[in-house]
Amino acid sequence: MSLWTDFQTSSTTLQRDDIESCTSVLLQECRCHVLKEEGWHLIEGRLHFLNEKMSHFCHRWCSNHPHWCTEQNIVTRVSNIYMNHRGDIHVCSDSCDSEKVFTDGFLTCTISGIRYAKPKYVNTYQSNHEYHRTSSTVVRVQQHHLKTIAYDVLFRLLFSERRFEAEKKKLFDVQKDIKKNWVKMKRSYDKSKSVVNVLEMIHEAHAILNRRISRVFLIPPDDIQKIICNFYRDRINDICLKLKYLTPHNVNYHGNALEAFITAILFIMRQGLRMNNVEIISKDYYLESALPEANSLDVYKIQKTNFTNCRNVIQAAVRDAIHIYYINPHMLTVSSYNGE
Repeated sequence: MSLWTDFQTSSTTLQRDDIESCTSVLLQECRCHVLKEEGWHLIEGRLHFLNEKMSHFCHRWCSNHPHWCTEQNIVTRVSNIYMNHRGDIHVCSDSCDSEKVFTDGFLTCTISGIRYAKPKYVNTYQSNHEYHRTSSTVVRVQQHHLKTIAYDVLFRLLFSERRFEAEKKKLFDVQKDIKKNWVKMKRSYDKSKSVVNVLEMIHEAHAILNRRISRVFLIPPDDIQKIICNFYRDRINDICLKLKYLTPHNVNYHGNALEAFITAILFIMRQGLRMNNVEIISKDYYLESALPEANSLDVYKIQKTNFTNCRNVIQAAVRDAIHIYYINPHMLTVSSYNGE
């Protein structure tokens, strides 16, 4: 391509050389093209300026790229536009509509990964990613960390490989006990020189099985697992907000203690919580049948000491809120699925 051809094909369509004009042109190009690669990809735009009559706006679909466009004559870059294979376009900013994660005093966009500093709006920060504006009105409470840990604990207790192995071990122990009982019965039959009653032995084995394993463990499909975990994750979040703002419970948990706190909420939902003839937390019949036994929490790396302490603290906080601080018990009510 000659210099004269470069001059003829150089773009002069931009009326202004500001960032808004470049962004507008790049958005128009994005709407006219489709990406084949899956996921979000940066669509970068670069404005090359040689003189007042020669300028060129370059992007990934640029077909006539002049030779004089180099890194040295780039005057403007557009690096906040992202596009995916479905044709969705995301213009990233500190106020864009994507989910933001607050860490270390910065807002991070989950699509682009761009971090935005917002120190003047932040006056409190805790491990569960809560932050408020300096005014007394709470405008946003982000509990990304709490929901992530709650989802992990739920999956570990309900659908994980560890749960599957625990159920297999339980069945193996029951079979072992049945064999021991059959040996004792056989010895008693031999000692009394009577005929072995096979039906009685089967009846005893069935009784032991029903006493030790009262329900059958079934793992639902992956999409159902996700729905269940998301449902109870949101319920746990609601209960934590009630405890934080309507009860004297002001303890911040971290690490294993936070997992034990979430597990304690699940087991309270399992049996329900009722005070002053008001059902604060309704009994959840799915959790009653799906959660493992409390005495087997060590298998899932949940410390039973922390679990017991957290459950007692939650119940005491609800009791004190009603009897000492005179909170209306209906304000503490948290709905949950009860099988109806």
